[in-house]
Amino acid sequence: MVNDMEPNQTSEAGSGSAVGPALAPLPDTAHLVEPFAAFADEAPDRPIFAVRDGDGFADVTASDFFARVRRVARGLIAAGVQPGDRVALMAGTRLEWVLFDVAILAAGGVTVPIYDTSSAEQIQWIVSDSGAVLLVVENEQMAAEARSVAADMPDCREVLVIDDDAVGELERRAADVADAAVDERVAAIRSDDLATVIYTSGTTGRPKGCVLTHRNLRINVAQSGVAVGPALQPDESGMLFLPLAHVLTKGYVLFAVERKMRCAFATDVTHLAEEFPLARPTIIAAVPRIFEKVFEGARRKAVDDGKGKIFDRAADIATEWSRQRTAGSVSPKLKLQHWLFDKLVYRKIRSAFGGELRFAFSGGGPLGERLTHFFAGIGLDVYEGYGLTETSPTLTINAPGAWKPGTVGRPVAGTEIRIAEDGEILARGPQVFSGYWNNDAATTETFVDGWFRTGDVGELDTEGYLRITGRKKELIVTAAGKNVAPAPLEDRLRADPLVSQAIVIGEGRPFVSALITLDEVALDRWREEHGRGDASLAELVDDADLRADVQRAVDAANGSVSRAESIREFVILPTDLSIEADELTPTLKVRRGVVEKSYASAIDSIYTR
Repeated sequence: MVNDMEPNQTSEAGSGSAVGPALAPLPDTAHLVEPFAAFADEAPDRPIFAVRDGDGFADVTASDFFARVRRVARGLIAAGVQPGDRVALMAGTRLEWVLFDVAILAAGGVTVPIYDTSSAEQIQWIVSDSGAVLLVVENEQMAAEARSVAADMPDCREVLVIDDDAVGELERRAADVADAAVDERVAAIRSDDLATVIYTSGTTGRPKGCVLTHRNLRINVAQSGVAVGPALQPDESGMLFLPLAHVLTKGYVLFAVERKMRCAFATDVTHLAEEFPLARPTIIAAVPRIFEKVFEGARRKAVDDGKGKIFDRAADIATEWSRQRTAGSVSPKLKLQHWLFDKLVYRKIRSAFGGELRFAFSGGGPLGERLTHFFAGIGLDVYEGYGLTETSPTLTINAPGAWKPGTVGRPVAGTEIRIAEDGEILARGPQVFSGYWNNDAATTETFVDGWFRTGDVGELDTEGYLRITGRKKELIVTAAGKNVAPAPLEDRLRADPLVSQAIVIGEGRPFVSALITLDEVALDRWREEHGRGDASLAELVDDADLRADVQRAVDAANGSVSRAESIREFVILPTDLSIEADELTPTLKVRRGVVEKSYASAIDSIYTR
């Protein structure tokens, strides 16, 4: 339900600016180790994390976790890590990632995350550019990649491997360092000290290191707390499955620790269907693709069970129920239909998340109004927010009592949002970084008169809610001079079960077109229904029946735009996009430039027919 503006939150009609509520200042001595220490001190026997153990999850208490943090921090000091030294960390989402992250900070160091999917070249760039003195990796394969470029990482003295007992090794070295050494390092940390250098995965160009301080990250947790804190229960629990190298997941962990929430570590995203019911989280943070996959999976199962039409009707009812609820009143007839489908459909989808999920946060890309209303309609409010690595990350957020589907919410406390004349979103606030590591030129370019230039295009309504309309660099200008924002079209195309990814093309071209990839599971069903046997996708890309079905998805997307903005032609690609091919970032954003270069001949064929 959309509520009136909070007392300290303002927006002026037509002004193109909005300001979040007031925010209490953060003490200069605040730092990121503090919440972990407080958790261990105030609730030592309460679980802070949980890890998969057989058919369930085993709890790790706050006191046990922090005691191990201190031992690993002593080991890092023994390894020669000095205050301000950068330590690179490359691993999947697991307990040891957080253990090393906090230990690095407790030793006075700076964490430099590296995605576990990174190549040797990417490892070399991040480690050498950051000047990391130590590299911690998850397994021997990653270690081998790092060793292959060791000559080009001159500052890195050692590579430690988690699966080869890196934790135990550092704990053994800790015997030579007194507990007091860690106390001294922690006591010396100030809020404006550097905490992490996060290299943006980037959809174009070489990654840049975003410099984030303890203050940036702690204040962003406080800002999120102002927005959603009143809706939290004392016994909330979370689940971690996105890369911890991504600032969204890191921020979620920090928020959970501040709130003394238990967080379970999923084995990986492929085990979520199995592990959600085991962990039974009440709050999660995810990227839009996770919610899309849940929706697509539920629909596929319904189709397989011969209940596809029932599911589609239930989805329509859920969406309309949410729209009417948002408007303030749900009709009696719709209430009855919604109640019926809750018994038949909605509760089954909720059970896929473990049955206890009360709400979720979505970031890292556009979720879209369609999915937001659908999930709200089945009883799961998904609060979409907006931010970047450079903003720690949250700038705006939807929250209980202040929610408007199709927007990314209002500015969090202490934050100002302004829309520039060209539509670019500008931001100012204590969570905004000071600049890029070793890159003064990029830093200068990203600020204008003290405002951070997000590179995104958007608009503010009279209540201060922000709507993202596109990426400034991705705004397409056709040969006829028509401006086209690709994101809304792509979102609508991905709504079709058959479509996996869509890349809208048209810069400097006579009309708009699209590259489309297909969902493998949906395609298998299509083959069966159309008698295509074991035909490969490469053999099917020009199949008349398949193209007709994709054309229907294109027509549905075109219904939301003018003819000048509509997709006239499309090409079905012979394979889906992947992280391994560098076509997707680790957070599943499309690297548009890479895709357009890889499929340049396919694009040219569209415009030479």
